[in-house]
Amino acid sequence: METTLEHHRPLPAGFGRIARFAFYATVILLPFRWRIELLARPNVPLYVDYTDFLLFLPDITLLVTFVAWGFALQTDRKPVRFGPAVLWIPLAGLSLAGLLSMVFSVDRALSLYHAVRFGFLFVFYLYVVNENISIFEVGPAVGVQGLIQSIAAIGQSLTQRSLGLGMTGEYALDPSWAGVSIVSNGADRFLRAYGLADHPNILGGCLAFGMVVLLGVILHGDKKYSVPGAAVFVLMSAALLLTFSRAAWLAFLAGSGLMVGLEAWMRRRQAVRSVMRLGGAVFVILLPFLVAHRSYFGARLNLGNSFEEVPAETQSIDERAFLFESANRIFVKHPLTGVGLGASPAAMKNEYPEFPTHYQPPHFTLLAAALETGIFGAAFYFLLMVLPWMVFLRRKGLWSNPKAVGAAGLLLAVTIVGFFDYYTWFSTAGRLWQWLAWGLFAVAISPLPVGDREAPRSGGLG
Repeated sequence: METTLEHHRPLPAGFGRIARFAFYATVILLPFRWRIELLARPNVPLYVDYTDFLLFLPDITLLVTFVAWGFALQTDRKPVRFGPAVLWIPLAGLSLAGLLSMVFSVDRALSLYHAVRFGFLFVFYLYVVNENISIFEVGPAVGVQGLIQSIAAIGQSLTQRSLGLGMTGEYALDPSWAGVSIVSNGADRFLRAYGLADHPNILGGCLAFGMVVLLGVILHGDKKYSVPGAAVFVLMSAALLLTFSRAAWLAFLAGSGLMVGLEAWMRRRQAVRSVMRLGGAVFVILLPFLVAHRSYFGARLNLGNSFEEVPAETQSIDERAFLFESANRIFVKHPLTGVGLGASPAAMKNEYPEFPTHYQPPHFTLLAAALETGIFGAAFYFLLMVLPWMVFLRRKGLWSNPKAVGAAGLLLAVTIVGFFDYYTWFSTAGRLWQWLAWGLFAVAISPLPVGDREAPRSGGLG
């Protein structure tokens, strides 16, 4: 291989090992919608997940991570590192803005609940930074996550129903039911793949982000993960296609495009050849699905003017535009304070008792941040969107660092989704991916701590 990278560090002992395994479990379980209802807080007609206090599977493993890590810190007496200032300062500011938004929130208890979650996310970021976890180290866990979700998603798409996995959190699914996410060609309804996630868009994002991670592992990770990683990557590509999530498709293309483009720029011919072989395998797997369901894919891509001719697509486009305008009008009334972290659906209900669509946050994370936390929270979020790229573009030495390129590809994919959907701001799965991306990028652009220097190792596919 023409490039080198670092060995995986050996797992720490004792509590540190428990924390690391719990962290990997969190990554694996990240998309699961299975939850425990801590407190029901109905506010009809709002979707219950917007108002209830819930505990998800990855929440439980994340708490185990924090507790074990805390004991490990006490044992080892290591100081806590915050990572690059361009990341931790705006992250801390965003967390503080979320907490302060509770004072003026339309639902103070709900905003406090989300502020606590933001606090946990900041600790999650700190754990990634202090344990110096790279994109290659999360690759195997991401592969397991993708394998589980892809098998469920492809099964649902082929059978056009749920698979009876309700104990794992799977929805009961039937494309003929109201409220189930489908794609239509104007005549027929086709079930979008949910996997074990809460929505096809969320599943699509998780798959897209995971594929970007796996691409980095395939190109530059430990050789023993190259072939199984490629196999899971191909399977995930089929599941991603069947989510019919346009934002996720675009996110994967952007993130992987950045990585492959830099491989070509650095003239790493073996890596480019590996990508071409992988792309050929993906094409062979996807072609039957594309041919069999071409009318549905055409509807999602505006072929035949579907955005105006197919009611389901027209509704989707109009809904996003209406939510954007409604959120913007509310933000103008509360520019400094916002309406409260996590409280945007409730604020919309208060402002517009008659609403032509479902109450939900706007499908643009920067506007959602502004609406809920005010101009100061939005400023911190904007800095988190911009500053990492200023660092990456100015430090050209990072372009030849596979760890940095992989983290940048993941961060770009997550950022792209934020321009078209809100789940990286609002949902548990989306938030964990977003904060994980910031943490992995922080590790990638930081010098290794003293004592953590590792020997180089070659890797690649084929």
